[in-house]
Amino acid sequence: MILKKLIMKNIRSYSKLELEFPEGSILLAGDIGSGKTSILLALQFALFGLQPGQKGSSLIRVGETEAYVSLELEINEELVIIERTIKKAKNGSISQGSNNITISGKREELSTSEAKNKIIEMLNYPKEFVKKSNLLYKYTVYTPQESMKEIIQESPEIRLDTLRHIFGIDRYKRIKENSEVFIQKIKESVKLKEVEIREINLIKEKLNNEDEKKIKLAREINNLNIEYNLISNSKKEGEQKIKESERLILEKNKINSELIRRDTELKGKKELKLKIEKEVDLMCLQLRDKIEFSVEKLQETSNLVIEHKNRLDNLNIQFIKINSDISVLLSKKEKAIELKEKVLHLENCPTCYQSVESGHKEKISKRTQYEIEDINRELEPKIIDKTRLIKDIENEKEFIKGYEQDKQELEKDKIKYQHQRDIELKIKSDTMTLEKINFEMGALNSQINEAKISLEAYKDFEKQYELLKSNFDNLSKKTRALEIELAQKNKEAELIKIKIEELEKEISYKERIKEQVNYLRQLQDWIEEKFLSLITMAETNVLAKLRADFSKLFNEWFSILVSQSLSVRLNEDFTPIIENQDYEIDYEFLSGGERTAVALAYRLALNQILNSLLSKIKTKDLIILDEPTDGFSEQQLDKMRDIFDQLNSRQIILVSHEQKIEGFVDNVIRIKKEGASSIEKSK
Repeated sequence: MILKKLIMKNIRSYSKLELEFPEGSILLAGDIGSGKTSILLALQFALFGLQPGQKGSSLIRVGETEAYVSLELEINEELVIIERTIKKAKNGSISQGSNNITISGKREELSTSEAKNKIIEMLNYPKEFVKKSNLLYKYTVYTPQESMKEIIQESPEIRLDTLRHIFGIDRYKRIKENSEVFIQKIKESVKLKEVEIREINLIKEKLNNEDEKKIKLAREINNLNIEYNLISNSKKEGEQKIKESERLILEKNKINSELIRRDTELKGKKELKLKIEKEVDLMCLQLRDKIEFSVEKLQETSNLVIEHKNRLDNLNIQFIKINSDISVLLSKKEKAIELKEKVLHLENCPTCYQSVESGHKEKISKRTQYEIEDINRELEPKIIDKTRLIKDIENEKEFIKGYEQDKQELEKDKIKYQHQRDIELKIKSDTMTLEKINFEMGALNSQINEAKISLEAYKDFEKQYELLKSNFDNLSKKTRALEIELAQKNKEAELIKIKIEELEKEISYKERIKEQVNYLRQLQDWIEEKFLSLITMAETNVLAKLRADFSKLFNEWFSILVSQSLSVRLNEDFTPIIENQDYEIDYEFLSGGERTAVALAYRLALNQILNSLLSKIKTKDLIILDEPTDGFSEQQLDKMRDIFDQLNSRQIILVSHEQKIEGFVDNVIRIKKEGASSIEKSK
């Protein structure tokens, strides 16, 4: 990972700042309090957001409601831009705002947790560091000098736990703690399972008792089945005899039903015969008065009715026409009379408003009178024709009325005539029916006599059937009693079978529990005697190897910064031991520069160890040192050139107010503070 550009808006003392980071060593130079550390905090915020316990107010500029950071960096030769904001609500609370990541020009807006996971993935940090995202960054890239001094001065237990956490070997401790919890769970489980298998012998005894009951019940069921089969066979024989008797009785009932049906049919035919004979007598009485009827006369009368109706229609048409003509002439006459009266009383012309002369009025009056006379002459013959037409219409109506009455009388005669014809046909038909009925009555009498003779043969079958039915019912009762008893025994056998199965399952289950108890005890012994010893040995070996490598690197970096008279090493708790020849010197008795040298050497050695352990992380090319020379003498400051030469990083960012350091780095970025704002002074 190489940093390219940083843009800050409203971050701490910066209202706005844009910095470009070249490769090589870069010095952020400036007086104490000028805002150098603010740049490092902005870099950390851009990568990992607000950290647990970190307040947004520590980053956002006083008086502002929103702060913005954009970091452009290169990972695996791919350009990545990370943008984050901090927002201040009206109630004064400050929270993280938007999170945007642009990779090779493709911009994506993410939630805070999504952005953290994405960056951890891009930096190739181990997945277990997702919940401690800036931990590796803190000890491989940027560690405030005070934080490194804190880890050196911490108690051995806290320091060792912190280093276990950083190196990722705290899993050994977790394994041992989890193993102890697991062993306790095994012990608890064994106790519970031993309670479950305590009654296994008693259950086996119950199983034996149930097996004996099952055998005894099987014998009883077998005896009942033999008896049931014997009775069932007798019942089947009786059932066959009953069926045969029922068949004969059914035949008898069928003959009896047929006898009743034919007797009923004979009675019906007798009644029908009497009814038809009465009807024939009545119809003969109706034929005494013969009706004479002529179809030609009815047709002639119908034609006359039609003829006179046609004449009436023509007369009505003429009447309507002449009446219309009279109405038109009367209307003209009325208008002419009205005009004549109007002209005679007219004083002035309605068009030109001039007075009308009497001669002119007389002239118009005469002309109008001539028109009236012409209308009267035309009207007179039409009125005469109208009167004639009215008389003709009335005459035609009288003719039609008379002919229609004649037609109605003829049609009545036609109906009576047709009715007499139908009666004659009905008499002939009924006579034939009577002959047929007499024949059928004779046949029915013969069939009834034959049926009565047949019934005599079935006289004693009903008594035999009743006897067979009584015997069959007794056998059925015994069968039902045996069925009930068998059902009870079978139910009892089924319950015993279920109980045996349950006992067998319970015994099988408890046998498995017993096996589990044995397995759990073996597992407990293996964890306590072998596994925990193996984990402890592995942890000891890993810590010993790390301590040896760490101690060697720690001494090498320290020896660059201080005189040959002092040397350093690490004890079992990774506590720095400072020695002057054969004497140990307490950290508290060192000078300020020597303490800084111990912290810096510890920091660089830790960085080197972590980068070698986690060889695939993408932050190996970058290291940030914040005031690493606090309290250094001039000779120690000169040693920093050797430090930079041996750091073997593509990009080193150094924060310092020491002017001498400027000669040891490739690039210098100067920061100064004007009033309440920090700005970039020059490069």
